[in-house]
Amino acid sequence: MNKSRPPVDGQCDECGFDYDTGDLQGTVTTLVRQSAECSMALTKAAAGPDSDVVRIRPEPEVWSAIEYACHVRDVLEVQRFRIAQCLAEDRPVYAPMDRTGRVKEAKYEDQDPMEVAAALMRFAREFGAAARVLQPHELGKLGLYNYPVRAPRSLGWLIRHTAHEIQHHRHDIIKILAVLEPPIIPAPKPDPVEETTDSTSTDPEPSADSPVDTER
Repeated sequence: MNKSRPPVDGQCDECGFDYDTGDLQGTVTTLVRQSAECSMALTKAAAGPDSDVVRIRPEPEVWSAIEYACHVRDVLEVQRFRIAQCLAEDRPVYAPMDRTGRVKEAKYEDQDPMEVAAALMRFAREFGAAARVLQPHELGKLGLYNYPVRAPRSLGWLIRHTAHEIQHHRHDIIKILAVLEPPIIPAPKPDPVEETTDSTSTDPEPSADSPVDTER
């Protein structure tokens, strides 16, 4: 993943998520919808001319689309378990997810994109179902969260933080695929322009505003 990590409060300058706006139901609805967009982006790219585009890292330190999608899937599953843990325990202490260790241990880059996309959507629906029914007094219940530093966090914050994870990594997946796909799927060449038979016409000199040939 990127070396810089997104914020956990306030507004994220990169993806636009704001921890201070939106109600619970709207936040959860957006989370499920954006999870579906992550899933569709992955399956569409994997079904294209070069299915391995989802496994390419645009830079050595930046995850591939399949790695981000696996991370989103696992975040949704882990956060669903944390909701249950917080409701069941008086003073829950959440075990670290070890997000970076999972990439190698679970071999994210080798996983089947279609299976990842299906699991991502399943866990999004399960997380959404668990979050929607929480009552105000439950949303205020605290658990000891490890990221970015160990601190007590409410269930309300946990839901918003999960929504931020989905929105932020949806942004990552779409951005990465947009960068990688053009060289793999070249744009069609323009139709040749027919030459004029008018001997008096001359080709105009290109102006400063003429488009530059960027075909590659």
